[in-house]
Amino acid sequence: MNFVEKLAPLAIQHGLANGVLPSLIIAQGILESDSGTSELACNANNLFGIKAGSGWTGETHTKLTAEQDKDGNVTHIDAAFRKYPSYAGCVIDLVHKYTHGTGWEDFNRYAGVLGQTDYKLAIAALKAAGYATDVKYATKLIEQVEKYELTKYDKEVDNVVKIALDAGHGINTPGKQSPADEREWSFNNKVLLACAAALKQYEGVQILRLDDPTGKTDIPLKTRTDNANMWGADALVSFHHNADKGRWGIHGGVETYVQERTASQASKDIAAIIQPRIVAAMGLRNRGVKSKNLHMTRESKMPAILTEGGFMDSTIDITAMRDDTKLKAQGEAIAEGLAIYFKLKKKAGASKQPVKKEEDELEFTSGTLRNTVDDLLNSPAKQKKLIEDGIKAGSFGTVWSDKFEKKQLGKHDILGLYMLHYK
Repeated sequence: MNFVEKLAPLAIQHGLANGVLPSLIIAQGILESDSGTSELACNANNLFGIKAGSGWTGETHTKLTAEQDKDGNVTHIDAAFRKYPSYAGCVIDLVHKYTHGTGWEDFNRYAGVLGQTDYKLAIAALKAAGYATDVKYATKLIEQVEKYELTKYDKEVDNVVKIALDAGHGINTPGKQSPADEREWSFNNKVLLACAAALKQYEGVQILRLDDPTGKTDIPLKTRTDNANMWGADALVSFHHNADKGRWGIHGGVETYVQERTASQASKDIAAIIQPRIVAAMGLRNRGVKSKNLHMTRESKMPAILTEGGFMDSTIDITAMRDDTKLKAQGEAIAEGLAIYFKLKKKAGASKQPVKKEEDELEFTSGTLRNTVDDLLNSPAKQKKLIEDGIKAGSFGTVWSDKFEKKQLGKHDILGLYMLHYK
């Protein structure tokens, strides 16, 4: 997770609730902390150079700092700065300054920053309030907003769908590789990147990546779910590829996991939509939707699934996994499933993928299963009974009854519901 992705959830949470644009907060963090690498950021979790002040009773960090007057003349002094246990504290203090003022004046000099919808006007108000001594501070903030496209974080949370994406493990995580030493994270990462790219084709979508985009660090699972929860994600997808005993074999297949016993209905519904689409994309055996006690699905406060796009130690599956076009198709299939569940709309001018006939995409290893599914797909009465039985058994939600009545179910949906109910 890069610096912007780490700071953005806090800026959104505390900024939007108090009328401060998240883009302003993030731009200040980038500029004042050198993207989290400054001495204050590393030693005090202080991203904004907030000084201790006479009313501060917490820990402090003293450092040499430069002060610049209105004419641009620079002097250096030792100053005490606030020290925080995490970034959250300094974001809260910054927002409090904007909403309440300095504390030693009987008016709020930063009132003009509040309620702005244009980042340039918010920055101009900050400059007018005399926030920083750097005469080029406002210009530098605007540059950061535009360079990192930070205005995407200014949308009201209710108007966007927030998807947390997670490539499982790290590139050097022990035991997570094929018998030929191909790293699982590399497969996971390719699927995630394709999924993210496809999701960006839809309106009102925000994406938070939970793993290290370089793969060099295996981010602790708790950190991943904590970040997703803090960000307020609407759904979480953790991308994985399976292994049996680490020796080549002819086993294999695709499966999608939800949390055992406590999975939300939304998690089950998302899994039912996505599972058959991954099967079609990879051309592998359908092992169905399953439940298991997994950290990523257990500790997430939002609907969450964990996908297994094939077995790395399968002589059958590895051929598909070595094909980047199939991994790309897998990621796009997952994005399509999320788009269906959240009723996302494509952006104007977004590229459209060629539509394949669904009959050609459904593959089975059992002739008996093929006949059963063919019979189901050709009988609306049996489809209706499947949905009624599944809802009654708690296998999936009533949303599928509504979709059936409105004739909105595709063959992949029917197959997914069948596998979910009869897993």
